[in-house]
Formats: sequence, C-alpha cells, structure tokens
Amino acid sequence: MQREELEKSILDYLQRHHTVSLATESEGLPHAATVFYVSIGFDLYFLSSPTSRHGKNLSHNPRVSATINEDYDKWQMIKGIQMEGRVENVGGILNNSRIARAFVQKYPDVADFLFSPRKLGQAVAQKVAGVRFYKIKPSRIFFISNAVDFGRREELTFPVS
Repeated sequence: MQREELEKSILDYLQRHHTVSLATESEGLPHAATVFYVSIGFDLYFLSSPTSRHGKNLSHNPRVSATINEDYDKWQMIKGIQMEGRVENVGGILNNSRIARAFVQKYPDVADFLFSPRKLGQAVAQKVAGVRFYKIKPSRIFFISNAVDFGRREELTFPVS
C-alpha cells in the first residue's frame, strides 16, 4: 500500500472506532486500560484522571503502546491498529474547548459531563473537575488486516518531535 493510501485507511479506521486500549508501565509493572478517544489527524485525545493507575504511570513514563480493534470471531477477519508513541497531559476541559467539542460531536451524550457536570450531581461534578485531556502523539502506527493477507501489517512512521 502506498503511504497516501495507508494514511487514508488509518484515518478512516480512527474515525469509525471509539475505544483505544493503552499499555502503560511503571516500575516494571505493565498495566492496560481502555478509554474513549477522538482523533484529530493521527493524534488521539482521551479523558482521564491523573490519579488513575494509567494516569500515574504516564506521569512517570509517557511512552505508550496502544491498540484499536474490534472483537472478531474469525482470525481471517482481524483488522486493527497498533501504535507506539508518547502521551502528554494537555490540561483540563475548560482549557481545551476544541477537543471537548470534538468529543461532543463524536459522543453527544457527554455534553453535560463536559460542559454542565453539576446537572449530573455534585459527586460527578467533583470528579469531572479533576479529569484532564491527554494526547497520544504516535511515532509509529501499524495497520493490521488479515482480510487482505494473513499477518498483513503495514507501518506508518512519524518524525520524532
């Protein structure tokens, strides 16, 4: 697949899916967590608490591996994305209105959670006040498609910044 075609396939896949599973590490202990995301270009944004296990791990080691895939019942149909990159805490909801709007566009039911959390109760509002947006900046993305060919894995690399 040519780079342009691979980029289009990856961007389309990112737009059509909703969750990314993150692999983080701290002190040699691996951890996996699945979060909702939005993509802006190849960058993925997710909401989380800095006090969550993966949030703490990322504050010590921003390197991450991640996967986006469906739950297939036939190995011949497996398709998905594997990526490597770095994660950055980009701040709270009020400081990131563009990202918040992208979340509401993709997930309309989070509008109150993001913009009017008090409607959901005091306990929710307190938790929302502590969540932050995180950005995954990929260094490599692998597009997997057994439907094309068994073990088909195409790599898209990005300059390290």
